[in-house]
Amino acid sequence: MTAYDFYKNILHMTDEKIIQALLRRTEIRHVKAGTFIANQGEMQNYMEFLIQGILRGFYIDSEGREITDCFSMRCGDPAVSTFGPEAPSPISIEASTDCELLSVPIQEIMFWVNSDIDCLKIYNELLKKAMRVHWEIKTITTQHTAIERYQWFLKAYPGLIDYVSNKHIASFLGMTPVTLSRLRRAIREGSKAEA
Repeated sequence: MTAYDFYKNILHMTDEKIIQALLRRTEIRHVKAGTFIANQGEMQNYMEFLIQGILRGFYIDSEGREITDCFSMRCGDPAVSTFGPEAPSPISIEASTDCELLSVPIQEIMFWVNSDIDCLKIYNELLKKAMRVHWEIKTITTQHTAIERYQWFLKAYPGLIDYVSNKHIASFLGMTPVTLSRLRRAIREGSKAEA
């Protein structure tokens, strides 16, 4: 996918002047699995969008444990932990697989958000979508049983279980890897019994 196609078809931008201005500052980056896109506590200078691949957001808690906060696997997902240049990243973002990213300086994005109403609308839509996803995750992980969380994960992130470690999925779902393994085995055995 070209950067132009991304702006037109994924972000649904229509103003050719703005698209051309962004293209001059846009880079398509190919990163290897294990590459950090953001580091917890550091400023992010670029707003990046996932074109292809899988990203994982995580933080280190007060006891030094790595807690998976989110996964991104859909084209157009922002690979940023903050939507502005004024605060350090509260999480780290790592490529779980080789990824293709569209990268634009945050200052460039903020210039257009502050000077064009259509860009502001796109920005607000991205914020609203991020907030909906965030609260869906928080609701599922805090108000549902372990089996319900796992079943939700399988539907919300189809196929992701084949690419991400059990340890990271268990952390994301608020359970131990042992609990996750038991759930996976119980579902597999239940499926075989039904067949």
